[in-house]
Amino acid sequence: MYLSSKEGNLSYEITLANSDYIWIWDEFEGSPGDLPGNDIANWGNSLGPYHNRTELVSKLNSLETNFPGLVDISDIGTSYQGNNISLVIITNETSEKFKKEFFLVAHHHARESITIENALYFIDKIVYDFTNGDEEIQEMLNERTIYVVPSLNIDSLDILHLWPEMRKNYHPIDEDGDGIEDENEIITGVDFDDPDETIAEDKPGGVDLNRNYAYQWDYPFGNSDNVTHDTYRGEEPFSEPETLALANFVRQHYFQAAVSLHSGVELIITPWSYDSSYSCPDEEIYDDLGNELALLTGFTHEYLYPCAGEWGDWIYSARGIVSVTLETFHGDDWTYLWDGFNPHANGVISNCQNIVYPGLLYMATYDCPDLAINPSENISSIISEPEPTGKTGFNVIFVIPSFLSFIIIILLVRKRKK
Repeated sequence: MYLSSKEGNLSYEITLANSDYIWIWDEFEGSPGDLPGNDIANWGNSLGPYHNRTELVSKLNSLETNFPGLVDISDIGTSYQGNNISLVIITNETSEKFKKEFFLVAHHHARESITIENALYFIDKIVYDFTNGDEEIQEMLNERTIYVVPSLNIDSLDILHLWPEMRKNYHPIDEDGDGIEDENEIITGVDFDDPDETIAEDKPGGVDLNRNYAYQWDYPFGNSDNVTHDTYRGEEPFSEPETLALANFVRQHYFQAAVSLHSGVELIITPWSYDSSYSCPDEEIYDDLGNELALLTGFTHEYLYPCAGEWGDWIYSARGIVSVTLETFHGDDWTYLWDGFNPHANGVISNCQNIVYPGLLYMATYDCPDLAINPSENISSIISEPEPTGKTGFNVIFVIPSFLSFIIIILLVRKRKK
């Protein structure tokens, strides 16, 4: 089929496959409510209506197959266990004009599975609306490119049903110092040959990915250098392949805004996360943005607790990109930890649709104002706007030095003649 997308006097024709794609709201139809214990433990490695790693990859491949010209699937790199960290790229590829960019990353923390579903709903909704003629979404994808990493902590999806409390990445570490990395006790339930009789004293996973970024990584509060701690920051900034892959991907782009999804509370969090006693150079901009998001989501914009080496502080301070963390769910009953971070399956779509999506759509169309922050990394090679002549930033970078070289040669020749 062909879909016409109009913009001013221009129109774009995008070819779509005969879709057999299953939308996420159909996937969750008829899902159960509360189950005994942690809901996810009842489902086994399928993770029930929630997406496990295989299902996530399959869904993304189906998106690309059914919506060519609108969705591309790539990756930003590989995880500690060697799994691809999927990247979804959404734009109307028939529109060749310069496009602004938005970035969304979900699932830094293993047990915060709802954030994957939040990201998948966002993807499905904008693709569905575009293909069904929604003019607002068509205009957005004519003028912007949306990048989404649905799960940064991808390895955890293979064992989360065995350890629903898991927070860190699946980087085996000898947490109890017995000389054995015994995370496999979690999976097998068998005590290995170590100096104790306890099964699974080493929790699976090693590093808190959201404490592994380079900005204020070794600040004395807000993370830990103790391998047993839930906020263990790793041996050095970007020690983990997941965070390094994300950082290197971000370094190739200039985003109008970037959002990270978490759960456990319902908040809008902006820099600085490492210490609230320091004022942010763009505090007024963040206050205005936080107030707008609060109206759309019902969340409050406030400081949570010290969080050093955090994603949002790094992408803002190092790259000069407006960053927002959305904490998307807070359970009423914390008897079982995973259930505190994630809604029962029959509440997933409501959370995505009524609470999270309006905020994400707003951020996807956000235009970054002039910021006061002076980025700590060199971003001069990232050109945010094209030249009026149509030349790219690449042309501009090399034309100016060439012109200067020409002037220098002229001066040298004149000097010799004298």
